[in-house]
Amino acid sequence: MKRGLLLLFFWLLSAAASALEINHDIDISIGVFNACHATFTYAVDKAQKYRAESTLNTIGAFDTLYPLKAKYNAHGTYLRNIFKPELYHSQTKTRFNSRSKDVFYENGVPLYRVSIKNDYKRQDAIVPDAKYPSSNDLLTTAAEIAWHINQTGNCDFEQYSFNGKRYSLSKLTTVGYENLTTPHFSGRALKCRYELEVLDDAEAGFLLDKDEPIYFWLLQDTATHAYFFARALVENTPFGQLEALTTKIEVKP
Repeated sequence: MKRGLLLLFFWLLSAAASALEINHDIDISIGVFNACHATFTYAVDKAQKYRAESTLNTIGAFDTLYPLKAKYNAHGTYLRNIFKPELYHSQTKTRFNSRSKDVFYENGVPLYRVSIKNDYKRQDAIVPDAKYPSSNDLLTTAAEIAWHINQTGNCDFEQYSFNGKRYSLSKLTTVGYENLTTPHFSGRALKCRYELEVLDDAEAGFLLDKDEPIYFWLLQDTATHAYFFARALVENTPFGQLEALTTKIEVKP
């Protein structure tokens, strides 16, 4: 879960259609730091395939203190509001460690994960816990959320996710509509509140307390009416307030 959670609110964004791809460039500030640059791509096609990809790179003084390069991607199939992953991949590099993880699925059910830390590789079978209705990865859950927002126009949604080791519960609620103006976009925005409950009393992740909500604002592309991420805010982190702003979008219908 760790640093992947820092990217999560980038994934709670885009709308799904018969064929659509949305690319985001995102800048993140944390306290006094211009801390990170991120990208996010969400795409669905007429063959009912989806993919989601994201990168995160620390920059400037924050990179000197806490260097991080991360890549995440997931792909699979969807039918209406049911998403079934085929592969989830994550890759992170910090000052001292390089890690990667691949989770392989069959018909949306995780079978095994392959983990690499520096030069050590291991493969582990996965036995899903039957008490949870979903074992999708967190990035696929974000795709489900995007679909839900597009179909309903609200953020009222709950879903379980599985990172290959432990389960979490994503909870979204609609706050309402607000006028939003950033240096890059403006308009009437849908404001939502997101909370991640990591089960078994595990830590929520990098920079966030377990009960710390993420607020995010969504605008609609004028040509396609697809929702895109415009702003996110975390009030409290160890370094101060965290704000993420989309600086550029590219929409491909």
